[in-house]
Amino acid sequence: MQEASSPLTNALTFIVRLLGVAMLLIVLFVGIKVILEAWALYQEPQKIERFAKAIEQGSNLDSMLASFSQKASGNEDSEISSPTPSQNENLSVTYFMAWFVAILLLMVIGGLAMSAIRTGGQLALYDLQVKRFARLLMHEVQSQRPRHNAIRERDYE
Repeated sequence: MQEASSPLTNALTFIVRLLGVAMLLIVLFVGIKVILEAWALYQEPQKIERFAKAIEQGSNLDSMLASFSQKASGNEDSEISSPTPSQNENLSVTYFMAWFVAILLLMVIGGLAMSAIRTGGQLALYDLQVKRFARLLMHEVQSQRPRHNAIRERDYE
């Protein structure tokens, strides 16, 4: 009961499957790179400092907080010594922000990679899913047919 497929249908099916396999391979590579980058950050946490410096250059958050804390300490008694610049450099808000942003980016890229892997797998298995859907649809139609015939026969009696 199988129908012969046209050459165009076969070609399109092959192209869809090829695109699915290519998508799977590319996204698997991206997923592996994300895992390796996360592992590299775990092994060498000082790598995040470049990212923190870029955030500081763009936002000037640490310098703004430092100037705010100096103004606040200037209003207090002069006996309390203000922190030295070396103490302010040790506590960097942008360093913690860089960790948060890096982890968030790794999670987003990982989530997108998982979604793309699922889509690539569905494209690679395109023909199997279409056949399964057609089989389920035919089964449903065949199981509904006797009931509809019984209803029609009752209406005519």
